[in-house]
This record gives sequence, C-alpha cells and structure tokens, in this order.
Amino acid sequence: MAQANESSFGAVLRRLRMSRSLTQEELAERAGLSVKAVSALERGERKRPYPHTVRALADALHLDEAHRALLGAAVPASMRPAARSAGTWSVTAPVTDLIGRDGDIERIAALVSSGRRLITVTGPGGVGKTRVAIAVLEQLAPSYDVAVAVDLALVRDPAQVLPQLAAAVDLPERGAGGVTGRLVASLAGRRALVFLDNFEHLLDAAPEVADLLTRCPGLVLLVTSRAALRVRSEHEVGLGPLPLPQSDLYDDVRTAASVQLLLDRATAAGADLALDAHNAPVLAAICRRLDGLPLALELAAAGTRLLTPAALLARLEVHGAPPGPRDLAERQRTMTAALGWSLDLVTPTDAAAFEQLAAFSGGFTLDAAAAVTGLADVLAPLTVLVDHSLVARSAPTDDQPRFRLLEPVRQYAGQRLVAAGGAAAAADRHARWYHSCALAAGPRLRGPALRVELDRLEADHANLRSSYLRLLELDRDDDAAELASTLWLYLALRGHAREGLEWLDRAKPPASDAVRARTLIGRMGLLFATGDITRMREVADAVVPIARRVDDGGLTAEATTLAGHAAVFVGSLDEARDLLDEALAGASGAGLTWIEAHTLVALGQLALVRSDLDEADRVLGRALEIATSLGNDFTLATCLTRRATVTALRGDTAGTAALLGQSITLSLDARMSWPLSYALPALAGVAVRLGEPRAAAGLLAASASLSVTDAVDPRFPVSRELAAQDLATTRDLLGDNAFQAAWNAGRAAAAPELAGLVAELTRRARG
Repeated sequence: MAQANESSFGAVLRRLRMSRSLTQEELAERAGLSVKAVSALERGERKRPYPHTVRALADALHLDEAHRALLGAAVPASMRPAARSAGTWSVTAPVTDLIGRDGDIERIAALVSSGRRLITVTGPGGVGKTRVAIAVLEQLAPSYDVAVAVDLALVRDPAQVLPQLAAAVDLPERGAGGVTGRLVASLAGRRALVFLDNFEHLLDAAPEVADLLTRCPGLVLLVTSRAALRVRSEHEVGLGPLPLPQSDLYDDVRTAASVQLLLDRATAAGADLALDAHNAPVLAAICRRLDGLPLALELAAAGTRLLTPAALLARLEVHGAPPGPRDLAERQRTMTAALGWSLDLVTPTDAAAFEQLAAFSGGFTLDAAAAVTGLADVLAPLTVLVDHSLVARSAPTDDQPRFRLLEPVRQYAGQRLVAAGGAAAAADRHARWYHSCALAAGPRLRGPALRVELDRLEADHANLRSSYLRLLELDRDDDAAELASTLWLYLALRGHAREGLEWLDRAKPPASDAVRARTLIGRMGLLFATGDITRMREVADAVVPIARRVDDGGLTAEATTLAGHAAVFVGSLDEARDLLDEALAGASGAGLTWIEAHTLVALGQLALVRSDLDEADRVLGRALEIATSLGNDFTLATCLTRRATVTALRGDTAGTAALLGQSITLSLDARMSWPLSYALPALAGVAVRLGEPRAAAGLLAASASLSVTDAVDPRFPVSRELAAQDLATTRDLLGDNAFQAAWNAGRAAAAPELAGLVAELTRRARG
C-alpha cells in the first residue's frame, strides 16, 4: 500500500486538513471531490493532482497565500504545468474553477496514456470542451518535448489550419518542402502534444491533419470540435452536460455538479446565494431547465445578482439565460451566439429541420421526427444535426433510437421556428402524431406488449402532454379528451393518475356518446387508481347508460366492469353482481380477454366480501389462468395479489408469499405503482407472521410512499382491513422509535432494495 513521505503532496495535504479539524469526507464535500480521490491523494496513490484540483483543495481549506504556495510546491516539479510562452500557447487558460469534470479529464488522459494519438472531444456548444481539454493539456504537457495549443475559432480557411500550427511551434512562414514537410521536419524525433481548439468549421482540413499524424510517430493530437473529424485514426470522446440532481431533496441537490457550478458562478458574480432546504428544489429546477449545460448555467448565474432563484427560473422559461461576461468570446456570450455558430455550419435544409424539431418536448423517435418535419428521409438531416452536436442521442426504447434537443437548444430552435412562421404548423403536426400514437397504444396496453408500451409512453409523456394542450388550443376537445381517456391505464400505472384527471377536467364535454363514454371510462379508471371510489360511483351512474346506447360491446363491458368494481368497494353487492354478470357476458361474447379477466377479479372480490372463500378461490383461479395466457403484466399481477388474499385468509403463509413475490416482481420490473400499492401491504402481513416486523414496517412505508408520490390508493375493504391490522401489530412489536426508523428506511427504499427484501421473505416463507 502506498504511503506518502512527509514532504509529499499527500503528507502536506493531510497536515493541512488535520490542522483545520476536517475529516476526509468533509474536505471532499467542500472541494467538490470524491472521498476516494482525497484518500488517494493523501496516501500517495494519486501522485498527479490536476491544477484545478489543487485550487479546489486550497479553497476548501481556506488557505492563505503562504499555505497555498506550500501546497502547490508539494506537487512534484516534473508534474507541474510547463511554463507557457506567448508563442507556444495560443489558448488562454481559464481563470474559473472547473467543476464536475474530473472523470472526463481522467478518461481522456487515460486514452492518451494507452497510445491513442488523435482524440476528438465533441459536444454541443457551451458544454465545456475547451475547458476540459486545457485541463488535460495542463496535466500531460510536462511529459512532452513540445506542447502547443491553437485556437482555430477565427480561422476561416481549412488550408490555414497547418500554417496556424506551424506558427505555434515557431516555424518560419516560408521555407522548403511546404508547411506539412516543415512540420514533419520540426517534429521528427520529438514527443509533441498538440491541442487544436474549435475545429468544427474546418472539417475539410481533417485529411491533412491525419496525414501529419501518420508522418510524425511522436505526435499526439487533442482536438475539440462540435463535429467529429471522421478520419480512421480518430477516437471520439463525447462530452455531455453536467449531472442533474436526482431529486429535489437537499442532499441530492447539494452533490449535483450542475448545482455546484451554478452556485460557484453565482458567487463569482457577486450574488448572495447559498443552498438550503427551501431553495434546493428551485435551484434543481433551474439546472434541469438548462439541462446541465455549463455555458447556460454560467450565463444564468449572472442573473442571481438581481433575481431570486424563483424569479430567475420564471425568466428562463420565457427569455433564456442573460448575456455572459465581456471577456467571453463573442460566440459564447449568449446561448444564441453559441448555437448560431453551430447552425451556420449546416445547410439551410438541415437548419429548417432543426427548427421544426423544437415542437418536441423531451425526445422523439425517427418516425415522430418524420411526421413533424414532413420529410420522407428525415435520417439524413438528423445525422448531420447529431454530428454537429445540435441534436443528442437518448436512451432507446424497444430498440427504437431516440433523440432530443437539450433544453437551451430547443428554446433556441423554437425562437427560430417562430421567426420563420412555422411554429403553428409544426405544433399541429406534432399534435396529430401523438393523438394517433395514443389511440394505437390503447389496445396494446391491454395485451402482452403492455410493458413495452408503458416505456414508450413514459418516454413520450411530455410530448403527449403538449399534444393534448395543443388539441385544446385548436378547439379539438373531443380529440384531446380521447387522447387522455385512451391512456388512462398508462397514467394510472406509471404514477400520473392525478395529472390524467386534470387533463380530462380541462376538456369540454364531448359531443358524441362514443367519445363521452370513453372519456367517462377513463375518468373512472383514474379515480379507481387514486382511491376516490365515491366520485367513481357518481361517474359510473352516468357512463353505464351512455355506453349501453353506443353500439360497442367493448365500451359497455369496460364501463360495467369498472362500475361493478366500484359497487363492490362501497358494499352494494347485489348491484355489483348484476353489473359484473353483464360485463362478463359481454366480454366473453366479444372475446375481450383483458376485460374478462378483470371482471373475474371483481367477482372474486365480491366473493371475498361475502366471506365465500371457495367461490373466491374458484373465480380468481380462472382469472389467473386467463391472465397467464394473456401475458399482460398488470392483469397477471392483479390476479396474483387478489388470489393471495384467499391464501392469506386460509393461513397459507408460504403460498401467499409465493403469489405476492411474483406479483411484486412483475410490478417492479414493469414499474407499475398501482398493483404494488396492494401487494406491498399484503406482503407486510406475511412478514408479521414470519416474525419480521421491521420488514413489515418497511413494506408498509413503501406502499404509503407510493400513495403520496404516485397518487395510487388501495381501497378494497378486505385488503385495507388486513393492512390496518398488520400496521397496528407491527407498531406494537417494534415500539415507536424502532418502528419510525424502519418506516423511514422503507419510504426511502429503491426498487432493488425492495426486490431483495421480497426475495428474502419469500425464501423464509418456504422454510
């Protein structure tokens, strides 16, 4: 194990830290570093601290000038940045700290160390490519005979790239052999590190640069560009925005690099801004609004001198970030200038396609892009826009590639689209496309493709919302209501039930009986998920007669089965039986398997309320057979949970655990919160019977958390009575303090933790 000697950087750092009574964890938090990085420095395992890391540590330790010099002098001389002469370095070193990029710097430096000789750092304007490359250059320069950097931003002719490089290494303007030959002669036998900054508008020079690399074995090229060079020797490193907060909780916001940068630049601008629990959600929203793009964050930080965080966020929604400092290059003083620089490099046709992509919210597929732009071959301009870092790739869904515009980029594209007079037409095409997507998704949500469809709809949730709002603007209220009601199952399963109800509330009453019936069915389903059975009953009284008037067996069957569920839950058992018998006959006769299975579930619940366990077991067994054959995860999870109620009432702990374990696993894998709200409390009952009250408290807390965050609330009387009994027993067994600790842990538990707990309880139940 490495050990730092007393005069080493690590030993000096450790003495300074201890003299201020700081732990490694506290120093790491103040400096914006990982605890592992601080530990490695102190132990001498990391012998090459970056200059910005040394500055961050000195700032975190509040060192005076003498101690700063002491810490800096402890860096081995061979590892300090080489002195820069005006003729050698033509890229100005930044005076502000680099935040959140240690991993990127290490990755690029490691590529150079592994023998890569042409590394192109790509990314959108304002992402920080130059800053990162300079940090790499500072770290690696001492190991090279020659280290030069050239800013190509003002160069307009690709033929001038190599002459600019020649000037940087002090070659005369003229001489025998041409510029390439003279560069080869100068660099022959020397280890040279060359940084070419802002290459994106000079891509025609790429072959000459690649040829120079081939003829100079000791040459390493580090290039920054908004587009890759596309030569064989190139290794591209894409630089993305800074990480965003994972939640609005103070600890998540505090540790997010995007927030750290915003606060750092706000302080530098003279703002009196400190993170606290009150403003953490607003600062997180600002960073999300700017998609973690460093330049946008730096520009926005200037606004904190005059505006509160809330006021700044409101301004960003309309106007974007204000201009930046005067010492920034003109093309970087505003996001408009930074993005205009990129757009000037593509054709007018590609630029027009870019503008229309502003209609999307969040992301889009190729098919969606084709529909909105009206281009038969949208892949061609999209490829160009991706290559120039104007469009970013997103995580695919169902093997379908997805793309997105970073939010500041989308805002810029939208401004251009409005100026070009194309915003309304693009929004109309967008609304039509997602309305048709919603209608197509309805049947798939009720079949074996449920999980895939849920993921597709989740990825396009923002687009569905904006499409809905656009349909309302166009007075197409029937289409808007149809979109929302068709998606009620998705909205209920993925935690958007309350939003779905708000959508339906905004639309005018539909004109036709068919659309009105579908809208009321969607409302019933969403009220069911939120546990508002009283309002669900009111809607049921209205929708069943309307559905019967419409010549559509599917509408009538779905309306009557939901109405039957509501009647069971409020104890109107005879009415429930009549409605469910009608629904079952209609569903069976029309081959509506999904409705048939859920009608049988309701009939099983009816039998449970009447304490007829044999009838409940028979009916729910049949429902489970149909669900298994159908392959719909929601239907199957629902049937498993309800069947587990029967086994629990019969005292079959092992059987109950097996059924609930399968249901919860399905729900976690498909991210369906609604069935979890039933299954988690039921498994808590199993935990109580197994003598595991802490596990029971955690499961009950996780279910309660779903009720708050995802607006799902189980209201089946038998389930609620059992859960209430188990909650009281758990609290008595643990005592208040232990119960609260277990409850807090359960509320914070992530899906993998819940899955592990479920697996362990299931194993314990089997004995």
